[in-house]
Amino acid sequence: METGEPGLRPHRRRALGWGLGGAVLVAAWAGGGRLPSFDGLTYAVVGVVGVVALAAALWPGLPRLEAPRRLSAPGWQVWVALFTAFGVWEAWALLAGADPAQPTVSDLLDPVLLSPEWRGLFWVAWLVVGWGLVRR
Repeated sequence: METGEPGLRPHRRRALGWGLGGAVLVAAWAGGGRLPSFDGLTYAVVGVVGVVALAAALWPGLPRLEAPRRLSAPGWQVWVALFTAFGVWEAWALLAGADPAQPTVSDLLDPVLLSPEWRGLFWVAWLVVGWGLVRR
């Protein structure tokens, strides 16, 4: 006789989670890279991926990673330095106008993001990083 939480068995829940996660990532890759930008179908795929990801993040009983009680000084100092450098770079590029000598991060990434495969992979990476954040 089984004890514990009613519903799916643990191995089936894990398989369902991996299957759903894989489907979301494939849909994200397709929506981010394979579908035309600013198209109705693209908006629908992005909306469905967003709703599924939000539902998964808010799902009761989702195992959470334990957040650290205190961040180490080198850890948060690196993030502050990176965000400050990024902010200064973007502000400088904005103030310089459309000067090609002062490109923004988006300008530098445009050649890479023109490829549908890379654009889709960037979106998948964005979702994976976001999932890591909501697991805490």
